[in-house]
Amino acid sequence: MCGIAGFTFPAGGGAGAARTESAERLRRMTASIKHRGPDAQRALVLDGVGLGHTRLSIVDLEGGHQPMRDAETGLTVVFNGEIFNYVELREQLAGRYAFRTRSDTEVILAAFLAWGIDCVRRFEGQWAFALWDPRDKTLWLSRDRVGICPLYYAELPGGHLAFGSEAKALFAGGLVTPALDARGLKQTFQLWSPVAPRTSFEGVSLLPPAHSARFRDGKLEVFRYWDLDFGVTPDAADAPRLLEELGAVLERAVRLRLRADVPVAAYLSGGLDSSLLCALAQEQLGGTLRTFSVGFAHARFDERQHQATVAEELRTQHRVVEMKDGDIGGLVPGVIFHAEQAMMRSAPAPFLRLSEWVRENGIRVVLTGEGSDEMFLGYDLFKETKVRQFWARHPESKYRPLLLRRLYPTLSVSQQNVELLREFFGMGLDAPDSLGFSHLVRWSNSGRILRFLAPEFAARVADEDPVASVLQSVPEHVARWRPLARAQYLEAKTLLSGYLLSAQGDRMLLGNAVEGRFPFLDTAVMEFAARVPERLRLKGLDEKHLLKRFARGKVPASILERSKFPYRAPIAGALVGPDAPSWARELLAPEAVAKVGVFDARKAERLVAKLRAPNAAESEADTMALFAMASTQLLAHHFLHPRPPPTADVDAVVLEAA
Repeated sequence: MCGIAGFTFPAGGGAGAARTESAERLRRMTASIKHRGPDAQRALVLDGVGLGHTRLSIVDLEGGHQPMRDAETGLTVVFNGEIFNYVELREQLAGRYAFRTRSDTEVILAAFLAWGIDCVRRFEGQWAFALWDPRDKTLWLSRDRVGICPLYYAELPGGHLAFGSEAKALFAGGLVTPALDARGLKQTFQLWSPVAPRTSFEGVSLLPPAHSARFRDGKLEVFRYWDLDFGVTPDAADAPRLLEELGAVLERAVRLRLRADVPVAAYLSGGLDSSLLCALAQEQLGGTLRTFSVGFAHARFDERQHQATVAEELRTQHRVVEMKDGDIGGLVPGVIFHAEQAMMRSAPAPFLRLSEWVRENGIRVVLTGEGSDEMFLGYDLFKETKVRQFWARHPESKYRPLLLRRLYPTLSVSQQNVELLREFFGMGLDAPDSLGFSHLVRWSNSGRILRFLAPEFAARVADEDPVASVLQSVPEHVARWRPLARAQYLEAKTLLSGYLLSAQGDRMLLGNAVEGRFPFLDTAVMEFAARVPERLRLKGLDEKHLLKRFARGKVPASILERSKFPYRAPIAGALVGPDAPSWARELLAPEAVAKVGVFDARKAERLVAKLRAPNAAESEADTMALFAMASTQLLAHHFLHPRPPPTADVDAVVLEAA
């Protein structure tokens, strides 16, 4: 993984002051994302385009430097990510292209020359790249299928385009003036992230996952090259054959992601997904796997017992970093600086510390288990959808909603006060075939944050309906899929891409120059999972049923038998507790909240007082609102105030004469 940045400018500008200014602008952009690639920083100013790159050396440590050019055509690429099947692609292309390096970057050049931009359909990996073709003055952009690697862009006055792995690169280059996007914020508060291409900032867009773009003659064309398809006809329910195929695709996915010229370790949470990946990786590595985990001083969030069980049985070299409430509060400013968006949960903070811990231990690549819940129906949301669909067939029933108690045994409800369940989970029962049915409960719950908005801000975005925005972005044919298939598609489009892989994934990893790899998001694994009958993935209310069967004998029985433990981290204690950091007191003060103008200062003050009180009852709605306020305040603090340009230099900025 690396960082990329660049922009187009008028061609034929010569080597005068304008080109020198472009070089300085590109230097600042590249320097601003040096944390993503501390091993080398290089930039190249060509006739009509500037391309910058920060490198995290993982493949072909000596020969993979970027920007990389094809000597014959001048085709030039800057690339963030990994093409895991580059070895196989290189063999296919060997007769067409004279390779000079062993890098996957050069495979992109060769593949583009052979197949054009459709080459991305052949890539198995995670990527964001910009490719300049001087033959027709075209800038190509592309992003991987599920959005592991970010790619921001801005259309500039005069018919030009700028891009970067992070929005801060566009700000550092002076190409975009930072301003919060009110609609993007409102979408975030209800959906957990803006709906791409919208972002947290005005004038900054995000290339959606599975999309490429062509910029030529001042015009930008964005198009999709792949999509998740959960509407396929399920395979016949031959469990033994499906188990064999699952083993084949998953073991291949792990094997491809162990390809590196540096050691590859793994995150170990203590749940099924990471434990299974560790088991497969340990087998393929011959017993040398290193694993890393987060532990919490607060017992409510701690999973160290389960992590230790897995590490001991698999005999991994295991390390744990412990988090206290005060530690989390101190990390949050860095979380928001790297994530560049508001949030409702503190969960990314321990991941930022974990990547730092991993890097301190000499590791720069880790396997991680994101994507399994989305592909194999592991979330409670999918079980809720199944129960609510069953309930909707007889919405007057007093007994069907009580099935939800199997999901949440601590719910203080009974047959007599079933109206409590009806109120919370019963919305939309009159339209169970609607596209957003599966997510209405979650979106309604998080949408309660909107009650805390400042009146002036709320009026500015009164016509913005976040739910309508996301549903309008979904292809029409998805509405005709089965209920759980629709739920999977929405989950992948919203929470997975916009939050888990970005705010909690890429940004927390690359904030400390660590690359994450996601075997469950391998194309073959995803397409296999879509063909497995839902009753073999969610059997009754037993989530990831087929995956559990495959994992038997590979992970400890206690891991298979334990109830799913949702990952969380402290919020109220981290922000307003006794060990809360000074920044939280300052930025959550009424005058600071009023100055930013997103949240109502009086409501914020009352919420802080409520959660600061001894033995305060912490509802999820209150803690989510608190973190939304704190993260929004930090977003404004980091990006809306004038700051000096980055002082960190890059290794080289090369100007090539026109």
